Amino acid sequence: MPLYVVCGAGLTDLASAYLLEPRIADRLTLIWIGGPEYTDLAPPPPGYTSLEYNLGIDIKAGQVIFNKSAIPIWQIPRSSYRLVMMSYSSLLVKVKTQGKIGEYLTSALERVMKATAKFNLNIGETYIVGDSPLVLLTALQSSFEADPSSSEYVMRPSPLINNHGLYEVNNSGRNIRVYTRLDVNLLLEDFYAKLYLFNQNRK
Repeated sequence: MPLYVVCGAGLTDLASAYLLEPRIADRLTLIWIGGPEYTDLAPPPPGYTSLEYNLGIDIKAGQVIFNKSAIPIWQIPRSSYRLVMMSYSSLLVKVKTQGKIGEYLTSALERVMKATAKFNLNIGETYIVGDSPLVLLTALQSSFEADPSSSEYVMRPSPLINNHGLYEVNNSGRNIRVYTRLDVNLLLEDFYAKLYLFNQNRK
């Protein structure tokens, strides 16, 4: 079985492990939610910050993984993880109605909505569940010739990450997967269905 290390924030733990034992690069594939847009693939969002949040947690760790290691990378940059949006109405109809777990998940997101409102920030009718592609690209692969075949990626040389958390061209970089489109329908419908089935079995 392939060994996937899934990271939904900073890369500190994996970078630390690699520095302790570089041979792990031959034993795993990193799937990472993070990094800014590749401008030739997607424009940045309005009002964007040049330093993407997850990379900004630990730029040095990002430099270890991208600049120094040979770890295979499947990257879901900001332009792609922003695709995974759940509407508030779907949350109320398909999540909140599904027992105690559904109520808990809904209340957790509603707390975020209320907290942002205190700072005059209105997140509107949607919530980005941007770490969820980690499930899509691992658990929801095709049965035959296993791969996350319903999502799309390009292969490109791994960039260098500079001290500001920005990409620099690295013509000698190993090829990495950069996901450009995610099968959001498969991801969310599977979540809704699993939640429903679990709740039915609890009755």
